[in-house]
Amino acid sequence: MKKDLSDSPKIPKYRALMVRLPEGHFGCRITSWTLRYAAVFVIGIALLVGLALSSAGLFERSYAGEAVPRVLQTSTSGRVFVVNTGSNSVSVIDDGSGAVIASIPVGERPIRVVASSDGQKVYVSNFHDASISVIDAVNLAVTATISVPPSPQESDITIDGTRLFVVHHPQQVVSVIGLATNTLLTVIPIGDTMAFGKTATDILFTPDGRYAFVPNYSQNVVDVIDTTTYAVTALPTGAQPRRVAITPNGERVFVSDFTGDSVTAVDALSLSVIDTIPTGTGARGIAINPQGTEVYVTNVRDRTVTVLATDTLTVLGQIRVGDKPWNVIFNADGSLAIVCNSGSDTVSLIDTTTLTVVNTIAVGNGPFFLVFNEDQTKLYVSNAGENHEIGTLTIIDTATYSVIGSVTLERQPFDLVFVNPF
Repeated sequence: MKKDLSDSPKIPKYRALMVRLPEGHFGCRITSWTLRYAAVFVIGIALLVGLALSSAGLFERSYAGEAVPRVLQTSTSGRVFVVNTGSNSVSVIDDGSGAVIASIPVGERPIRVVASSDGQKVYVSNFHDASISVIDAVNLAVTATISVPPSPQESDITIDGTRLFVVHHPQQVVSVIGLATNTLLTVIPIGDTMAFGKTATDILFTPDGRYAFVPNYSQNVVDVIDTTTYAVTALPTGAQPRRVAITPNGERVFVSDFTGDSVTAVDALSLSVIDTIPTGTGARGIAINPQGTEVYVTNVRDRTVTVLATDTLTVLGQIRVGDKPWNVIFNADGSLAIVCNSGSDTVSLIDTTTLTVVNTIAVGNGPFFLVFNEDQTKLYVSNAGENHEIGTLTIIDTATYSVIGSVTLERQPFDLVFVNPF
């Protein structure tokens, strides 16, 4: 029985009709079925084009999981550069979207990274390649590769921005690179050039740019390099000095002594040792608050942070944190000290007024380094990954200090730096 549709609204049924047009041409009137097929065809083509664009790298996944056009990622919000030591690459993460917008091949075993003050260049130490990769932070490409002595590691740029000083271990030397020409200017011997094992382990310039302080792990000294003459003065420290911090006024320098379980305080004006102060076990990470009044030292082997007064050198507190606290930084106003606990996969927030842990944040596996973005609305934590395999970057919202994203990177993400080259 035929269904009665007499009460249904009349829907015109179109046929493809050949219609005589002027000048002897023919046209085709489109039917409703033609319209449907055309729509399906157009949608299919759009999906294929979108897939092709994504495959071509014009779209990336943000930390929230959505596809983000590259043009939006490469806005003026800044970028995080993370060295992937196990993949011989540098990952670049857009601060606005949290998406990985580039993976830049560099030398073998990249280990450290530093940026120019204007954010235009990023310099990567390639440990096994005896080279420094120079990356254009805008165009995300290596623009130069500079040959240096073997095993380059930590580096720092002079206050005037003209030279890059690079420490090497196990070599007892510091390389100096002219950044205008990307050439090696000189190699400065420090300590015993025949010493074996880890030697120089950090480098930092005084605010006036006059001196570079280099903890010398194998010599139990901090080497002070005159940046004009390249003359070296060795000052005694505790056993196996590891990291260095300088007060904002440049008057005092503090060196963490890893197996000496201490901090050595140095008068930077007279280049003399003031005192050596006991800390916890395995003093490593070190930072001074923005006010220049307190120094925080992470003790890797006893899960604590020691707090010292920079003027009286008295111990103000010993704070329990997570396992293997590796590194410590401060927020802009100095109200919080943030500690990476590489053994417990957490970050500890310390209230610097009460000297208590006020928050412990779970991050990825093996957190070692952390950095704020430009306006300190986000905190980035590099996680080296289990057994130094595929690692991640944890993104923390500093309004609530809660995790808002995790970005998969490559093998053994390690050091990182934030820049805004725009």
